[in-house]
Amino acid sequence: MDLKDRDADASRRIRTAAVLLFAQRGYAATSIRDLAREVGMTNAGIYHHVSSKEALLADLMRVAQQGLIDATERMLRGVRSPADRLALLISSLTASHALGPMTTRVMDGELRSLTPGSAVRDQIIALRDAYEDHWRLALADGVAEGVFRIADQRLTRLALMSMCTGTSEWYRPDGDSTLEQVCAEFVAIGLAAVRASAQVVATPDLSLLPDFPWEPPDVRNDPRPAEARR
Repeated sequence: MDLKDRDADASRRIRTAAVLLFAQRGYAATSIRDLAREVGMTNAGIYHHVSSKEALLADLMRVAQQGLIDATERMLRGVRSPADRLALLISSLTASHALGPMTTRVMDGELRSLTPGSAVRDQIIALRDAYEDHWRLALADGVAEGVFRIADQRLTRLALMSMCTGTSEWYRPDGDSTLEQVCAEFVAIGLAAVRASAQVVATPDLSLLPDFPWEPPDVRNDPRPAEARR
């Protein structure tokens, strides 16, 4: 393995460890020393690859959020029907959180850890808002076209998105339902929530979902502390 490959491997291992520890312990409770111990490096070795713990968090959140936006826009390309768009939004957000539970948990929950008023925090908020605009527009267009009946579009959007993101907490690949079944059931629930008429809606192409190469192996059923799983 040459120097470039070794650096890439070390960078990936640091990000995998960061996602694991930030998701399990929280960003504030994780130190650079903890990261170094998890990947078998010195503190100086960590700083060779990242400028600071906050910069590492921001990079993870930025890449993950942009990946979700890009995947969503690929999935929605050419789709006009509000019901189809809502169905694809529900499926893709559900599946992204089910398949990348720790990355999405960090992406969703650690905005509070970025320095208030900082440029990077503003950038992450802008990316989050750009993603949520797809939901706002789908719901607004459905109401405008008379195919959705919604009393409060904001509350409906928040409720549906919370349903989807919750899969990062409970979905198991070896559980009773396949991911496709979960997505289909959530789409049915979502369309019922907006009082859409029963119809066949677009089926998501899950191969278009964002790739999080640093996502840790599924350790949710492993009771051992992180250090013991190395």
